[in-house]
Amino acid sequence: MSNVPAAPRVFHRKQSTAGLLGRVGCMVFLGLFLMFSTMCSGLLGLSMFVGTPGEFTVATILALSTTVPYCIVLLWLDRNEKEPLWLIVTALLWGAAAATFISGIFNDTFGMVATGVLHNPALANQVTASISAPFIEESTKGFAVMMLFLLFRRDFDDVLDGILYGALVGLGFAWFENITYYVSAAQSGGYETMFKLAWARGVVSGMGGSHAAYTGLTGMGFGLVRVMRRGVLRWTLVPLFWGLAMFAHFSWNTFVSFFTQGSEAVTLLLGLPVATFLLQGPFLFLLLIVVAVVWRSENRIIVQYLEGEPADVVSDEERRALVPARRRSWGGFVRFFTRGPFRWWSQRALEADLVRLAFTRWHLARDEEGWQADEDADVLALRERVRRRRRAMA
Repeated sequence: MSNVPAAPRVFHRKQSTAGLLGRVGCMVFLGLFLMFSTMCSGLLGLSMFVGTPGEFTVATILALSTTVPYCIVLLWLDRNEKEPLWLIVTALLWGAAAATFISGIFNDTFGMVATGVLHNPALANQVTASISAPFIEESTKGFAVMMLFLLFRRDFDDVLDGILYGALVGLGFAWFENITYYVSAAQSGGYETMFKLAWARGVVSGMGGSHAAYTGLTGMGFGLVRVMRRGVLRWTLVPLFWGLAMFAHFSWNTFVSFFTQGSEAVTLLLGLPVATFLLQGPFLFLLLIVVAVVWRSENRIIVQYLEGEPADVVSDEERRALVPARRRSWGGFVRFFTRGPFRWWSQRALEADLVRLAFTRWHLARDEEGWQADEDADVLALRERVRRRRRAMA
């Protein structure tokens, strides 16, 4: 009789052939459409540059001067489990190219119909801003969040990921839209008008009254569905928060004009800040509260689901040192200057794998796949990767 122990069972999460083909087909179709819309938006940008090169260059710089800092803040919010760079770029690109492309067609069509029906261009513009823009723009942006949720569930872990992806899509949308508005403002009133508009759109209402906050609400709904896992009622959260995004957009487009009735100086320095605080502050505050709650939840996940891991994977001391994220950041800062960039980068990669291991075990427990963590192929692969990193660092 052989005394060789039986090989441990290893389970892989499986996807049906039809599901895999459908996923690949959706990715190919969406990728091609994204390329097409990017080309169309690029041609629009090129036409603006050819017609008004100076104004377009300044407009692009102004738009980037606010978009880049906001993007850095959003990525900083995702402190524990960083999202893949290519998905971040895809979210930004969809907002900047595909969502603006589709929304522009529908909004322009709606505006022309409204003008023909109402015979009042000013009223038609307001109706378009209040009805068409919130519905169409939040639909085209929210569609991207939905596709990320359906096609990349392994990278769509929780509520914070939903907020992040939604905000990035909205930020990309706002960036390209701001460029077009700034160029138009310069053409009608010169650079002074452009700078005033950049203050109003990019600074004063840049985050709270912008597309990043709106679509972040949509992403929150998908993130809650991802966390709750079961129950039919959870799917009501998607239309609820998607609708809330549309309502927030509608509120700003409809009622901001009530705060801009005074002189230009009063409007820019008082009216718009007050409008942002009253009309969009509650929605932004809701997002920030949810982010704070998710941070605490993620810290508990990291500590709990790394408990009991083999000592050559993570020690109790290392496990406790992983949270909160600011402790890891400070440790990395000190390590960079005391032990060099190579050691800093290696330790950073090791910590990222440990956090990923904790979230993988968390998903396994919540999905109730029917096997233990020691039998899960993803868990075993992450453990082995951590061991390899330790050997390399040694």
